[in-house]
Amino acid sequence: MAIRVEIVAEEKEKFLANFSSGTRIYVDLSKEEASGPNPLEVFLASVASCVCVYAKKYLTQHSIEFKELRVEATAELSKDPPTRLVDIRIKTHTDAKLNSAEKEVFLRFMKNCPIHNTVIHTKSIEIDLI
Repeated sequence: MAIRVEIVAEEKEKFLANFSSGTRIYVDLSKEEASGPNPLEVFLASVASCVCVYAKKYLTQHSIEFKELRVEATAELSKDPPTRLVDIRIKTHTDAKLNSAEKEVFLRFMKNCPIHNTVIHTKSIEIDLI
């Protein structure tokens, strides 16, 4: 299954992201009056939302009750080249009642998130000029 996203440069520092699902969002670099997240926030949101999807899937499939489930992602911008995010931290918060063995299995399951696996296992991304 191919996944496709197209980004179109618009005025100033605004970019329109068109997703294959038909959804559209603005990615915006402007510091004042931003109309959307910046690319680094979109990246962190991708990781956090993927982990949250897997967390919910696990809890639901195992009939584990919860009222709260949220995932927080933080990172720092590297001080040294190449420019990149470093110290990425993903924290899952839930009120689900899990013993220590269940917590370990739950954590391993969340790490099956395809975004996490892509970051961990992809050695390069091909960038072409057409």
